[in-house]
Amino acid sequence: MQNIVNRQTPQNRQATRRGAVLILVMVCLLIVTMLLASLLKSALMQRRQVIREQLRVQAEWLAESALERAVEQRLKNPNYKGEVWEIRPEDLGTRYAASAVIQLKPAKKTDRLSIEARIRYPEDETFSVTRTRKIIL
Repeated sequence: MQNIVNRQTPQNRQATRRGAVLILVMVCLLIVTMLLASLLKSALMQRRQVIREQLRVQAEWLAESALERAVEQRLKNPNYKGEVWEIRPEDLGTRYAASAVIQLKPAKKTDRLSIEARIRYPEDETFSVTRTRKIIL
């Protein structure tokens, strides 16, 4: 019997090495791509969170302004019962409009006045923030 020895020629060894290096490079590129995709996703999530926080803070300030407006209107007119305050983007210095529903009612079990302001900012957007503030005078 003849002993068959599987010997690779120098050309075969070089081709095998090239194939192994190519696979290694492709795996490294895949890992780098996955890392970059993860970083991009994280950056986009942080950006959305910052935008939501900006909208929330703006809505809080608008609620405060609506309460101040209600007090001022009530001092001018004792019959003032509230309104829907439409706030234009130009007045806010942004590209979004806002609305405030202001209601004045007698406070329960007291002779005081309850003022409630409900803010929606930005108005008519899918990602709007709603805030409600209430004071009793």
